Amino acid sequence: MKRNLLMLAMVLFGFTGKAWAAGPFGLGIVLAGPTGLSGNYFYDKHKSFAAALGWDDSDVQLHLDHLWYRSDLVVVDRTPIDVYMGLGLRLHQIERRNKNDETELGVRVPVGVSYVFRKIPVQLFGELAPALILIDRSALVIDIAIGIRYYF
Repeated sequence: MKRNLLMLAMVLFGFTGKAWAAGPFGLGIVLAGPTGLSGNYFYDKHKSFAAALGWDDSDVQLHLDHLWYRSDLVVVDRTPIDVYMGLGLRLHQIERRNKNDETELGVRVPVGVSYVFRKIPVQLFGELAPALILIDRSALVIDIAIGIRYYF
């Protein structure tokens, strides 16, 4: 399952990067919950699709989100800080030593802030994403992430 998720992410990130090399696609890293790759594609000035694939020793997590941005809510020294919220899916594969692997599927609601530098196409972001796990078990979890993306 881990290999399948990695291949899926490579196909998604690779296809999107080649198809939209004009500037709305960002690719980078995400830290925490778990660490991995992050991609974001702006299809409108205030709307995007974001995905992240993270892993550690026994877990792989993939999430896909639709995000809506507002740049008029927070302004620091005449510089807008984007605030975003969204809706998405979360797939989490947990490998156990006793072969009782778990595959969780849930709905997540990310809320975050991002800052895009004026002179370089780099975005810093941080988010909290409550997720309701619906398949394999019932639970409410909160994903926390900080990251950086380069847009091309």
